[in-house]
Amino acid sequence: MPGQEGENAANGSSGTTAEGLRGTAEPNSPNSEEGQQHSVDRENPFYPNVVDVESVTTGPSEERTTFGDRLRLLVGLDRKSDRQWSDDYEVEQIVKSLDHYIVGYPKVASFANADPNFLIYRKFGWLHNRLLLYLQDELVALEYKLDKLDQNTFVHDDEVKLKSRREDFNSPGLRRDVIKQIAEKLREYDEHLLRFQKIQAIRRPTVRNQTSLYNFIYHTRSLVESEAKWIREGADLAAVAREEEHGWFNGFLEDTLNKISRRATQAIFRTRDQRIVSGQEKVSLISPRRLDIFLRIVLTIVAIILLLVPVVILFELQPANATEVRRKGWFQILTIFLFTLLFSASCSIFTKARRQEVFTATAAYCAVLVVFLGSTLNTERAK
Repeated sequence: MPGQEGENAANGSSGTTAEGLRGTAEPNSPNSEEGQQHSVDRENPFYPNVVDVESVTTGPSEERTTFGDRLRLLVGLDRKSDRQWSDDYEVEQIVKSLDHYIVGYPKVASFANADPNFLIYRKFGWLHNRLLLYLQDELVALEYKLDKLDQNTFVHDDEVKLKSRREDFNSPGLRRDVIKQIAEKLREYDEHLLRFQKIQAIRRPTVRNQTSLYNFIYHTRSLVESEAKWIREGADLAAVAREEEHGWFNGFLEDTLNKISRRATQAIFRTRDQRIVSGQEKVSLISPRRLDIFLRIVLTIVAIILLLVPVVILFELQPANATEVRRKGWFQILTIFLFTLLFSASCSIFTKARRQEVFTATAAYCAVLVVFLGSTLNTERAK
């Protein structure tokens, strides 16, 4: 209250009431050294986070502060600032729908940008080969020209020019010009050759992704017929997106889930941004991350089945006596063979493991089953 503040000022108090954090401390006078230091800290713009503990009051209408609140105030963090930081931390993303773009090349570009699997372009392999063949023949002609110059120099001129670059450089001749032309042409040829090697290493898009892009272009009539034929150049197409570990199986799994329930698949595996991007177009976008998580769960279950089911079967096929050893032994060996075959096929299909890695994993899996079979037989004999 104004009267109370005036009374505190008259008494030389720093604004701390009797129920403050230092209720038992004497009020500091503004003329004292400690009071002047607190005043300087409060008014100094270079110390905005300095908090005077003695200036914190707890009036009748204010909630009582705890020790944690006092500690937050001392370090410059309170609950309000925490809330403001958490609210400002997540930036609202700008997502544009396919409906935002007009029909034509803009809509095709937006569709390709909606999913990395739709980044499909031509390699122009025929043009690259034609250019490389042309440059190659130019180099062949320059090579022949240089060889003829060397032979003429050897027959009609001084042989020293062939043995000394300095002597040949000091004398006028065509050899220097030819070598410069070869250097420039080789540089151009090597650049095209290495670039074409990288382009040829780009994988071909799957038929599923190629068909999706084809259907979108022709259903929306975004390109004229003559400029949309490139999408049918299957052998000359390049998928720019990075190849996934389970690329083809992800597509198979997505198609299977859509056949079971398209609505449930879209509700579970499609993100909010993908729903916005789809707009009014009949486009089914699936989050690769969510689908990959589901696939990992499925593969984990398959791995557990491949490990535990044969163990249970081998345990149930234990011979009770010597007469059953031969009869049940064949079933045990057949069980190990079938599940080892399934395990090897799973490693080859569901992973990108190399041949030696598949062989090593299969050998280890078979060894586990054989060791388990041997341990059970030894247990029966001991009984």
